[in-house]
Amino acid sequence: MEEFEVIIPSDSEIKLAQEKLKFIFSPEYIAFIKSGYDLGEAALEALEISNPPSYANIYEVRSDAKKYYDLPDELLPICEDNSDYYCLNTDGEVVFCSHNGATNERWENVAVWQAEMISEADE
Repeated sequence: MEEFEVIIPSDSEIKLAQEKLKFIFSPEYIAFIKSGYDLGEAALEALEISNPPSYANIYEVRSDAKKYYDLPDELLPICEDNSDYYCLNTDGEVVFCSHNGATNERWENVAVWQAEMISEADE
């Protein structure tokens, strides 16, 4: 299996991604991007903005989620898990969007979500 190296985007690439996605990234999400999308040992793959492999392409995943699952414009998928999405909302919260319907799962921000995903993987 081919391994992909995570390339940490520059500030200009992050700015360009925000323009292309028409979505302002929260400071916590920018820190997460600059961490190399670190989710520790969690069995999740974060979506990438700079030279991503096809399965982790934030642009394609967002387009597909809008097309097939009616994902609202105010949500940005940052991680996909079997057609379920962890999304950033315009308030900087992370919300879980299931393809099976609405859920109430949410985290205060990306840093809190990231810490919980890493902690759960370590259990």
